[in-house]
Amino acid sequence: MKQRILNHTSILVVLSILLTFIAASSVLYGRYATNMKQGVRDETQYLCIGIEEFGESYLTEKVGDATETRITLVDTDGSVLYDSDAEISQLPNHNDRPEIIKARKDGSGESIRLSETFSRQNFNYAVKLENGHILRVSKSMDSIFPTLLSSFTLLGILVVVILLLVFFLVQKQTKELIEPINSLDLEHPLKNVCYEELRPLLMRVDQQNKQIARQVEELKSAEAMRREFSANVSHELKTPLMSISGYAELMMNGMVQPEKISEFSGRIYKEAVRLSNLVSDIIQLSRMDEKITDMPFEAVDLYELAEDVVNHLQPAASKKKIVLLFTGEKVAIRGVRHVLYEMFYNIVDNAVRYTQENGTIKVCVGKKEGHPFYSVEDNGIGIPVSEQGRIFERFYRVDKSHSRQTGGTGLGLSIVKHGAVLHHAKIQLESQPGKGTKMDIVF
Repeated sequence: MKQRILNHTSILVVLSILLTFIAASSVLYGRYATNMKQGVRDETQYLCIGIEEFGESYLTEKVGDATETRITLVDTDGSVLYDSDAEISQLPNHNDRPEIIKARKDGSGESIRLSETFSRQNFNYAVKLENGHILRVSKSMDSIFPTLLSSFTLLGILVVVILLLVFFLVQKQTKELIEPINSLDLEHPLKNVCYEELRPLLMRVDQQNKQIARQVEELKSAEAMRREFSANVSHELKTPLMSISGYAELMMNGMVQPEKISEFSGRIYKEAVRLSNLVSDIIQLSRMDEKITDMPFEAVDLYELAEDVVNHLQPAASKKKIVLLFTGEKVAIRGVRHVLYEMFYNIVDNAVRYTQENGTIKVCVGKKEGHPFYSVEDNGIGIPVSEQGRIFERFYRVDKSHSRQTGGTGLGLSIVKHGAVLHHAKIQLESQPGKGTKMDIVF
């Protein structure tokens, strides 16, 4: 950056000096030329007055070499009668000169002639005298090109001096400019903003820092959840496997009485079913954790899906003498059918598991403030306020003392939460211990 600033500054300085020099020289040269031309005109008028008073001999007797301007007197036929700078015998006829022609016609005329090398220019001013003769006064001066060239040496020295000064100033200024940037605290970029122009960038850095911090916390949380999940899975899988292994070993070694073989087989079957359900729920959660994008979204009738869930769980509810009521209206959304079914099933299944005998469960589907919803309300054991924030955690159970009797994998509500995230839905929970629970999913 330092080199770029130096390069750009040097170019600007050189261009500024050249343009300023050319502009100033042009203005001064133009003013000088104008003054010179006016001086020639005035001198011509003075000579005319002298000639009128003393005659044409005034030029030779009075003027002579008293002036640096060239004075020429031309006869009516164009021959030179007098010239202050040359022998008249060597001068050609002047009738073809522009200023002479114009003076004969209009009384006065002027012209500018450049030398062959364009290094000098002559200004000629001619007036017609009363006797018809032409008086011409000429003066020469350098053209603008040699005037500019004669100053280039001084200009070059000036440019070198200024460039050296610019070099040291840029070095110093760049160091002072960059030092606050190098000392920025990127962990707290908005703590001390050295330049307001950097504020948008520093705000972006601050936002990225916060985003990175959040992502780190999320990764730590995810890692902790993964470890906890792995430990819980190991524990949950180990329990039914040990039961199955234990019962099978007893039967294999003939340590089970014949009349109890059926009972032991039933226990093995229940543990196997529990193990199968647990593996199925783990696979389902893993698929949603990975945010698989190829899940088939389609139009799903929530009323039809909820009715199917109620019909499926009606026998389990009837076994506990629980009244399972279903009401609502047809309403459809775009979603993943099997995920929605798992969500609806798990909420009602939990209600059946944690509602005492002779209880009531109400399932409703419809629209709330224009949004489709699915609602399950029971009068079961309820959930304490202190536990409500954790019921969607994997393997978390409110009633830990009866977890074996109620069955379930402990992953049902976790599947509900992940399914809600997948469908951009909100879960609303209302519950009081001993009075029941109401859970709504609003799409």
